[in-house]
Amino acid sequence: MTQTLSLQDRLSDKLSGVLGMDSAADELTLARTDRKRLGAMLLRTLSGERVLEPADVYRVIPRRTWVRRKGEGTLTPAEFDSLYRLVRLRLLADLVFDDRQRAHDWLHTPKTRLGGVAPMDFAADSLGFEAVENWLHEIDQGYFA
Repeated sequence: MTQTLSLQDRLSDKLSGVLGMDSAADELTLARTDRKRLGAMLLRTLSGERVLEPADVYRVIPRRTWVRRKGEGTLTPAEFDSLYRLVRLRLLADLVFDDRQRAHDWLHTPKTRLGGVAPMDFAADSLGFEAVENWLHEIDQGYFA
């Protein structure tokens, strides 16, 4: 009997890879991990892989600051939090839609439910992030997008 992983477990798995964790890290494990280490790993991952589009990164960190941060190899706590939210949404959307392009299109297309704002823009702060994350969970559970 094969047990399938829950959406949350699959998301934790993906986040662990992006953040350089040894195994699937739950939220408590991530919260206990040194933020400088997580920030440095997220910076390396985003510099080398297309987890986020450059325009998505520049939503929360201006381009010149991003270039400087890459050179320094560090992120401020606020920059880490903002990028983490966007990465989490991107990975969650990839899992929910099971298609990277569909996830990208959904995240970047304005939605009536969000007042005509695209989910990636709406998620620029924690309240907007939670609303978009909850909506993705609704879609995964079979509610209409």
